[in-house]
Amino acid sequence: MPKPLFGDNGSGMHVHQSLWKDGKPLFYDESGYGGLSDMARWYIGGILKHAPSLLAFTNPSVNSYHRLVPGFEAPVNLVYSAGNRSAAIRIPMTGTNPKAKRIEFRAPDASSNPYLAFAAMLMAGLDGIKNRIEPHEPVDKDLYELQPEEAKLIPQVPGTLEEVLQALEADHDYLLAGDVFTKDLIETWISYKREKEIAPLALRPHPYEFELYYGV
Repeated sequence: MPKPLFGDNGSGMHVHQSLWKDGKPLFYDESGYGGLSDMARWYIGGILKHAPSLLAFTNPSVNSYHRLVPGFEAPVNLVYSAGNRSAAIRIPMTGTNPKAKRIEFRAPDASSNPYLAFAAMLMAGLDGIKNRIEPHEPVDKDLYELQPEEAKLIPQVPGTLEEVLQALEADHDYLLAGDVFTKDLIETWISYKREKEIAPLALRPHPYEFELYYGV
C-alpha cells in the first residue's frame, strides 16, 4: 500500500534501469550530463513524455495518488537530475564505472503489477530512443525549495487515478509496438480500474467526512 498513514511519507518502488547490448552498457558517456549517453537521455525523454499514461501501470491504485503529493519526499516533478531526489528521474552518482551507469525512476509503487509496469517503462523508454525524444533541461535545484513562480513551470505527475486513465486513453500507441501490449488489454485495464476501484471508493463515505460534517 503506497500511502497507509496520513501525514507520513509513503512507500515507493524506485526502479533502476539501464540498457546493455552484447555485454556492453549503453547508458554511459563521460562527456554527457551526469555521465549519460545520448541513448540514456532519449530513454529518459520517453519516460517523461509518456509519464502521465505510464503511471496507469506503475501507480495503478487510487491510494497511489495519496503518496504522490508535494511535501512528503515524493517524486511529483516530471524532470530529471543528477543526484536530486526530488526529481521523478534521478541519475545516481556512480563514478566512472560504465557498468554502473543507470537511471532511477522514482514514481512507481508496489501496488503495480510488475510484469505490466516493467514492460510499460521499457516501452516508454524505447519509444524515446526510437524517436530521439529530448527531455527538458535537467533541474539541479532543490525542487522542494522553489519559489511559487518557478514551481509553476515544472511539470507535475497527475493527481488522481482517473487522470492517468484518461492520459492512457489518449496516449498508448507506444505500448502497442511489437504487440507487447494490446488494445484489448489497455481497454480492459481502464474499464476494470474505473468500475472496480474508482467508482466503489467514490460511493463510500470517508471516515474523515464524519469529522467534517457529522455535526452539521
